[in-house]
Amino acid sequence: MRTFFFVAVAALVLIFSSCSAQPEPFKYGQDICYTCKMGIVDPKFGCQLITTKGKIFKFDDVVCLSRFIKSGTVTEKDIRQTVVINFEKENDFLDINKTFFVMAPAIKSPMGSHAAAFSGKEAAEKFNAGKTGQILNWKDLSGKLE
Repeated sequence: MRTFFFVAVAALVLIFSSCSAQPEPFKYGQDICYTCKMGIVDPKFGCQLITTKGKIFKFDDVVCLSRFIKSGTVTEKDIRQTVVINFEKENDFLDINKTFFVMAPAIKSPMGSHAAAFSGKEAAEKFNAGKTGQILNWKDLSGKLE
């Protein structure tokens, strides 16, 4: 009986720990974008969607993430977390819903979204100074992406 208890507890620990996936640092030049199948190579761009079951989908640009979400491959209730790379710091993941984006023609993103993510509004405004970009939240940005 005691052995069964320990096996049951160990199984529960394993189950819950496997479902608590965190964003994975990108392996530039090795990771592939789930949507466009191109290699992820630019450390200023990239995003990940993590499901409630712990599956991680990696993308090279926010436009690929937006297309994936709009495809309905994963339902909204099955999404645990969506993160984007901070344009100013490699492998610094930001919660996409708390991120400020600058969308400007001068931003050369991998798949042409022309959008870069920043940790705060001040950082986005500082980057956008002298540019013709827009500062947007994720909802507004994803509405502009095809």
